[in-house]
Amino acid sequence: MTYLFKVIYLIFGLTLLGFASLQFNDPDPIIWVSFYVICALVPLLLVANKFYRPLFWLAVVICTLAILNSAPGAYQYYLHMKEEPLMQGMNPQKPYIEECREFLGVLIALGFILISVMIKKLTAGSPLREDDDSQFN
Repeated sequence: MTYLFKVIYLIFGLTLLGFASLQFNDPDPIIWVSFYVICALVPLLLVANKFYRPLFWLAVVICTLAILNSAPGAYQYYLHMKEEPLMQGMNPQKPYIEECREFLGVLIALGFILISVMIKKLTAGSPLREDDDSQFN
């Protein structure tokens, strides 16, 4: 079962790194590439049985701030979703489309982080301690 969970962590981490690679053509690539790489480190380190609480909380706080920042645009898109497809080019007259995509990406990242840590915590049988390999054997 341990290998199955490691595969799940690896899939989550590689998916988030894939998201990061898609951000290089974004108007603000440094922000979004950094965001996805930080989020990817949480499940990727769990593959090696490493849990760093400060990194986890940094990722959660960044996700929360990004959700709060993009939520108004996601709501605007919700109001226009019958007229506007989500998959279209960036349009300066419709910034809410890009904000909605950012919102969804951040939700996925947050979900991957939380699911990874919950799996690790449930399979460890004890509360997660920072960088303690003994609990995962």
